[in-house]
Amino acid sequence: VLGNLVDLTPVLSFPTTIGICASGDSTIRATDYGSNVADGYRWYSVPAFGPEVLLTEGVDFDVPGDGEYRLEIYDVVSGAAGNFECPNSQVFEVNLSEEATIDGTDVQLGAGIIDVTVSVSGSGDYEFALDNVNGPYQDSNRFRGLAIDNYTIYVRDKNGCGIVEVRIEPDLTLEGFPEFFTPNGDGVHDLWQFILPPSGINPIRELFIFDRYGQLLAQIDPLLGWDGTFNGKPMPASDYWFRAVDINNQEVTGHFALKR
Repeated sequence: VLGNLVDLTPVLSFPTTIGICASGDSTIRATDYGSNVADGYRWYSVPAFGPEVLLTEGVDFDVPGDGEYRLEIYDVVSGAAGNFECPNSQVFEVNLSEEATIDGTDVQLGAGIIDVTVSVSGSGDYEFALDNVNGPYQDSNRFRGLAIDNYTIYVRDKNGCGIVEVRIEPDLTLEGFPEFFTPNGDGVHDLWQFILPPSGINPIRELFIFDRYGQLLAQIDPLLGWDGTFNGKPMPASDYWFRAVDINNQEVTGHFALKR
């Protein structure tokens, strides 16, 4: 009578993409993604070719697998000519997801730092966190410029299908560079220095010592070695890192322990 237009279709709030775990419950509920309250629900498959197929009715849908589907919700309205349906619908895509499989890790050493890359496989959409299972998470599988230390990297499926982890323990000691020294004045292992190969030829031209944070502590003669001090003060027992440059300008890097 007043000329007002009344929209009788139910409000539908539903995502265009849904991930479900391949090893878990594949049932989704329309009302879990918004209010989506209606008198009825229909779930259709949407094939690439051919007509849609009605799969089931009801608020719950047991997803048969990857693919494109359509959710239709409707309210039944009474009119002058009888009852009729007012529908609303949303096409959505389902992607099967799973917990990641860690295929390997790659650790690259720089001057007192490391870059770590984690390789994973699986059908999920993954994100990565360093040393904290609660994150923050990042999309990149590479962590750059880390202090040289042991780390745990967590790999989480964005669809909630699980978290896996891998321990990173860099093993960076190299032949010719001692794994430790003990500068306590007893005449044994008091200096950290390069050990000449059997040929007696010194291939190392420059040798730099760093702490775990990448701070340069000393540039030393490879054969004279380092006495474990910085600015005349003894450094604490800890792990330290080196960068050596050989006569061909090739770099060799690694780490060692100072013990007291």
